[in-house]
Amino acid sequence: MTAPSDPHPCVVVGFDGSPASHVALARAIRRVGPYGKLYLVHAWEVPEAWRGRGTYQPYMDRALTRAEEVMESAVANHPGLEGISWERELIGGPPARAIADVADVRKADEIVLGTRGFGRVRALLGSVAHELIHLAPCPVTVIPERMVVRNAEAAETEVVATA
Repeated sequence: MTAPSDPHPCVVVGFDGSPASHVALARAIRRVGPYGKLYLVHAWEVPEAWRGRGTYQPYMDRALTRAEEVMESAVANHPGLEGISWERELIGGPPARAIADVADVRKADEIVLGTRGFGRVRALLGSVAHELIHLAPCPVTVIPERMVVRNAEAAETEVVATA
């Protein structure tokens, strides 16, 4: 594992367009800095029941279009990406496995992702985050949904302070 002070960190971000994933991306941009590398990953499930059917390709086309829209929202909302080295990865498959595989192939020092925390069983982590911590080849930083509120409050305080 690379120390947090490593000037060349490699960070993988799981990004689904949720508010928590935006907070995760902002954190990863700060972590990578001007000398590291960021891999922005968006993955979607491909229902097995649809494979081989006539409706499969239109579903895949819609999923890819949606994935591209999610990535565009990342770029549009995070101008800090312009100041770092980064690549995007669009992957059809289980999100946790896709993120872990990218981290493994890219020799990532850390994975960062947001969680919505849906459901009772996964109330603390969320299903993708929960699965990812068991698959990841490196440390995983999970940004809970409540960080969205905290970051918004901090941004408001900063705007008021500079006005």
